[in-house]
Amino acid sequence: MNNRESLLNFILSVVKISKDDAHQIANTFHSIEIKEKDYLLREKEVSDDYFYLESGLMRTFLYNLEGEEITIDFFTEDNIVFEITSFFNRIHSEAYIQAITKCKGFRISYEELNTLFHNKPAFRDFGRAILVKKFIASQNRNYGMINRTAKERYQNLLSTKPQILQYAPLKYVASYLGVTDSTLSRLRKKM
Repeated sequence: MNNRESLLNFILSVVKISKDDAHQIANTFHSIEIKEKDYLLREKEVSDDYFYLESGLMRTFLYNLEGEEITIDFFTEDNIVFEITSFFNRIHSEAYIQAITKCKGFRISYEELNTLFHNKPAFRDFGRAILVKKFIASQNRNYGMINRTAKERYQNLLSTKPQILQYAPLKYVASYLGVTDSTLSRLRKKM
């Protein structure tokens, strides 16, 4: 797992920087594996992992007032996974980040990220690009929950992240889409 080529290519795909800068950034990350159903983060912990997901599928979830798990987001390969509010504000997380499948990737800590951010201008550009990408994805999801039908949300998930439907339990997908399990079953049958 010491091959950082996927991380290097990801960095270069996010921001236009020199290969040397990208190598220096990639070499700061540490390889890790997360077993299926293990957690990268639990509620009430302070997020300290800025994680590049090389392979696998993860989700962010929290519990609603009735104690039901609600999936907030899915992460597929070639994504940065972290709980933004807890990570940057150094506060306890309200959410969990869990591996749905076995996951492999590379991580840096909050301290390592700040060292890179202050010492490597190329990393600042990378970090900003990731935050903008996450903000836009969050806005699109929020808008979609308001102005798209369940069918449209499901079709969007099918077209943008089909691997989720292959590996994630349907109850996770249903909560992510904001529908019941039976509504999701009906949508799947119609399509």
